[in-house]
Amino acid sequence: MFVQKKNSPKQIFSKIRGLINPTNVIVKKISPSIKILRDVHIPIRNGSYLSANIYMPSQAGKFPALLSLHPARKDVLCKDGYMHIQFRFARQPGKINISDETSFEAPDPDFWATNGYVVINIDKRGFGLSPKGEIPQAFFDQDEIQNLYDAVEWAGVQPWSNGNVGLLGVSYLAINQYKVAAMNPPHLKAICPWEGVSDLYKDWFYPGGVREDGFTPFFSGRIQQFGYAMDLRKEQTSHETRDDWWQSFVPDYEKITVPMLNCISFASQMMHTRGSQRVYQRAGSEHKWLYTYRGGEWTAYYSTEVNALMLKFFDHFLKGFDNGMLEHPKVRLEIREFGDEVREVRYENQWPPENIKWTPFYLDGKNASLSTTPDYPNFESTFDLAKDSLQYSYIFDKDTEIVGSLKLSLYIELEDCEDANIFAGIQKFHNGREVNFDGTYGFPNDIVTKTAMCVALRTVNESLSTAYSPEHDFDKLKPIKKGEVVKLELQFEPSATFFRKGDELRLVLQGQYFISGLKINQPFTYKGNTKGRCKVYSSLKLRSELLMPVIEK
Repeated sequence: MFVQKKNSPKQIFSKIRGLINPTNVIVKKISPSIKILRDVHIPIRNGSYLSANIYMPSQAGKFPALLSLHPARKDVLCKDGYMHIQFRFARQPGKINISDETSFEAPDPDFWATNGYVVINIDKRGFGLSPKGEIPQAFFDQDEIQNLYDAVEWAGVQPWSNGNVGLLGVSYLAINQYKVAAMNPPHLKAICPWEGVSDLYKDWFYPGGVREDGFTPFFSGRIQQFGYAMDLRKEQTSHETRDDWWQSFVPDYEKITVPMLNCISFASQMMHTRGSQRVYQRAGSEHKWLYTYRGGEWTAYYSTEVNALMLKFFDHFLKGFDNGMLEHPKVRLEIREFGDEVREVRYENQWPPENIKWTPFYLDGKNASLSTTPDYPNFESTFDLAKDSLQYSYIFDKDTEIVGSLKLSLYIELEDCEDANIFAGIQKFHNGREVNFDGTYGFPNDIVTKTAMCVALRTVNESLSTAYSPEHDFDKLKPIKKGEVVKLELQFEPSATFFRKGDELRLVLQGQYFISGLKINQPFTYKGNTKGRCKVYSSLKLRSELLMPVIEK
């Protein structure tokens, strides 16, 4: 069975040193000219209020506002010797430069106020200095969304406001933008959700119907310490299928019509990656842009390049500047050949790129290879779900890019079990050695891309699916019968990777997740299998295949 290699002693020592002194995070004092208003009360519709810190430009005038609603505490800042714990435990592959008034995953008020914006950091109801109220604290519930709606409208009519409001932030601060934007508050004029889950069940808690068992218990415990009444872990295990409870958190993507600058991280797989892609593809916005990359989540967000792009975007839609934003290329595409090297950055008119060629590669079980023609021997390959794997190899005969979400179709039969969780991964090898890429939270030893599927939740929603993109409702368990052969359709997390002539792409199938949850900087893990065997068919009648979005160079 394939499991990613463990960190070397040198890597472990480097990370332990980083916990004490994360040298890649540089914190400076905020400019003394910026006016700071602390614990400002923003009224909300139930008669209560939200506590906010407001950062204003030094010059007189009317300004647009950028809002972020926090699930923790806005006043927890990198100052007086404190550093955000995430910056200590998660690898930062590049420098991060922020001011000491930057709340976690929020815009740096020093940068934005200096550039003529009012930055408003808000404590979510029940956290920090915002009152709890009578309703127990929940997670992305409609009450939270309405509170953010009210804050947008409040900011739009203040004496210092030019009437235009934007939403900006990473992860949680991106996720709660979707439903608010779909409600179309009159003063909301643009959003920038920088990496964010858009379907809690599909993207985070049960990707492919497979339960996440690492980050979720940790996160659930942390937010209960902060004051959440909801036990997320208990709710997760109580709602095994994507029922009405899960669906209540899903935004109406098509109702999002405000201009949007979105981001897909090819590193944050089985979390933000597919969720960000879904929002970009389905949002009804006439004007929308996409930034893709594979690297450190916060390293990218606070970078000079990204700050410049976000400023150009908001300057046009919140200040009315004729700065060429409407002519700016729609998609920034980053191609990686090796984990720490960007091979190319180029711009495309759409996502996925219009010049990809969907190419089937057939699983040849007898030769453990991927065949470009369906002329291969009929074969049945079996692996133990608790400890083994199957691997299929392809050697490229020309330079090639794989850009987008691969689709895997498998014909399988289960032995000694009626359900199983199947994990599929794509590895890259160069000169016989595996190439590692950045993963979630800066984890440096990830594979190219991955996916998972609970066999009992395999039913495809044909009305929502395309030939290249299967969609599942995950709402009804359908265990497999003894001797029954079923078809699984899995979609890999989107990625963008260059393969030289002679490089190897390897498809791996197994019954356990690829990366140990005990490894430093990798909190995510998924429910594996303790018994049973899986038989994979490859024949002209039962054609298991890997459909790849190919760009030949």
